[in-house]
Amino acid sequence: MSHEISRMYATAEAARAAAAELAEEGFNDVHIVNPPSNPDAPVSAIAAQIALGRVVLSDAKTYAAGVAKGGSLVTVHAPFGSGMLATSVLDSHGPIASGMPEPTPARMWDEAAPLSSALQIDLFWRDPTPASRVMGIQPLTSSDCSLSGTIGMPLLSDNPAPLSSLVGMSTLSRSGTPLSSLIGMPLLTRNKGVMW
Repeated sequence: MSHEISRMYATAEAARAAAAELAEEGFNDVHIVNPPSNPDAPVSAIAAQIALGRVVLSDAKTYAAGVAKGGSLVTVHAPFGSGMLATSVLDSHGPIASGMPEPTPARMWDEAAPLSSALQIDLFWRDPTPASRVMGIQPLTSSDCSLSGTIGMPLLSDNPAPLSSLVGMSTLSRSGTPLSSLIGMPLLTRNKGVMW
C-alpha cells in the first residue's frame, strides 16, 4: 500500500533534483512530467502522461494545466509509513502552486476535552450561550430578550411573579388553598370512597 504525493516545480532542474533526492532516500516509484517540447500539445495528452504515473485522472487534468504553462510535476508513491519523509524531501526543493486545493489542516487533539476533539466541535465554555447562538435568539439575561417576548411573558427582572400574573392570581392570598379555591375544588374531600 502506497500514498501518492505530487509537487509542481517551476523548472525541470528543480524537479530532477527532488526526484534524485527521493531516489537517494530509497523511493523507487517516482515519476517526472516536464512541459512538452511542442507548445501546442493538448492538455489532455499531458493529463494522460501524468495519469500513467498512477495519478487519478481528475487530479491529472488539474496538474496538466500547470505543466502546460511550463511547470514540471514530480509524483512519488510512498510506501506506508514513509509519506512524511517523501513530503519533506519534495517540499525542500521549492515547489510552486499546482492548482490542487490545499488540504485542510488536522485539528489538534485536546486531552482535556476528548469528546469535543473526537467530534471536532468547539468547547461550550468558549461560547457562554451556545443554545441561544444556535437558535438565533438573545440570551435570557439580555435586556431585549426575544424568548420572553415570544411566549408573551415579561422579563423575569421586570416582574417577580410572571406565572401568577399570567394566570391572573395574586402572589399573596388570605386563602390557605388559593389554587383549589380558584378552580372551585375543596382541598380535602369528605367522600369516604376515596382511599389513599
